[in-house]
Amino acid sequence: MGRYRPNRHLAAMLAESGWSAGELARAVNALGTKHGMRLRYDRTAVAHWLDGSRPRPPVPGLVAQVFGKRLGRAVHIGETGLGTTAAAAAPGTALQADDPVERLTALCEADADPARRLTLNRELFTAADVRLPAWPPPPSDTRTGPPAAPDRAPRPDARLADLVAVFTELTEKYGGAHARSALGAYIAKEVAPRLVTTPGGGAAAPAVLTGSACLMHLLGTMAADAGLPNLGHHCYLAALDLAHRAGDRNGYAITLRTMAVLALRLDDMAHAHQWSRIALEVASFAATPHVRTYLYAGRAVVRAAHGEREEALADLQAAERSYAAEPGGDDAPGPWTRYAPEAFHYQRGEVLLSLGDRAAAVRAFEESLAARPPDHHIAHVLTQAQLAETLLPLGELERALDRCRELFAHYPYTSSRRTTASLTSLHRTLAPYRRHPRVREVRDRLARLTRPAAESTG
Repeated sequence: MGRYRPNRHLAAMLAESGWSAGELARAVNALGTKHGMRLRYDRTAVAHWLDGSRPRPPVPGLVAQVFGKRLGRAVHIGETGLGTTAAAAAPGTALQADDPVERLTALCEADADPARRLTLNRELFTAADVRLPAWPPPPSDTRTGPPAAPDRAPRPDARLADLVAVFTELTEKYGGAHARSALGAYIAKEVAPRLVTTPGGGAAAPAVLTGSACLMHLLGTMAADAGLPNLGHHCYLAALDLAHRAGDRNGYAITLRTMAVLALRLDDMAHAHQWSRIALEVASFAATPHVRTYLYAGRAVVRAAHGEREEALADLQAAERSYAAEPGGDDAPGPWTRYAPEAFHYQRGEVLLSLGDRAAAVRAFEESLAARPPDHHIAHVLTQAQLAETLLPLGELERALDRCRELFAHYPYTSSRRTTASLTSLHRTLAPYRRHPRVREVRDRLARLTRPAAESTG
């Protein structure tokens, strides 16, 4: 024990935050849950850290992040005194390779191995800055006249576009834990070889790059929905690289905006702000109406969550204007073709709820449900649960319980960490009403539905 020195940095951070050791431990455990990890720290563990012991990664990154949220500024691991000079074991050196195709293949192979998958998910993307490649500035045109039409990126290769449509539909129906391994295997075996056209690694066709970017974006979304957000982040980085190589500003911006909302869900406000802003800057002149709607709506969600009321409302209004101008699109719904109205209404509801306008949020969530296909079980569960929690503070207990009954019809079809978390949250929110006979029945059913999922994950 004599080799440890008291961690004065951590003590100073606790003093600045006003937290006790137990409060810090609870905050770290809660954030770990959002990252798909089961942590059981208590004040005794924090006392050991203060005495000089250091937890294994990714805990130092979690500690820095919870302090950052508490203090409203970026906190680096070094400020906590929990950093270590020993390099963490990498899940595979190929993930650090210069060749993007080699990295993509290694990533899909790591996802197929349960042990390597969990190791990779413990590498917090929130613990370090992400270097994003530069895009050339928008073309300047001093001539008068109507603005040029948005750039059209190359359409995805037809075969890859079909795969995107199939797996997007499966994800929207059943969730990210369903069929993700099949998509990863297809990318590794069938897509990666098409990204290299010469023995020396020549450039692939833009249509193949664009389609591959869509598939990697989708794989990232499936991983995040399955409770593996850091693994999903690695997939998103691969999608960014492919979209950049294809010259697809719209696809790049879509992925960056999706990363921003994921960072928000993980309490990483700094990256959420940065990426939602850069996404709009990258798309700029190239953004189609549906992309512009998607980007503004995403930034509105981030700004509203941070309490930036005026800025969030301005972004929401900009999204609504773009939405009204959107021609509709002749392809299947999806972030690469058009912004589905049910998705837009849901995000409107999220913004309004964060800004405290519950009644308007209820209307937006109900509009979203009215437009949802009946077999999109994931969205039905998430929206019904959110609607129920929004109705309770408005004194609408019976309507909230009706929403619970509706989500029970969809939940058995889902394979998603997010839906399980939404039911767990709803169970807690209903606790003050537990003396009500119908509430007691609903809470018992919520507990039964989520218990098997909780026991099988981690």
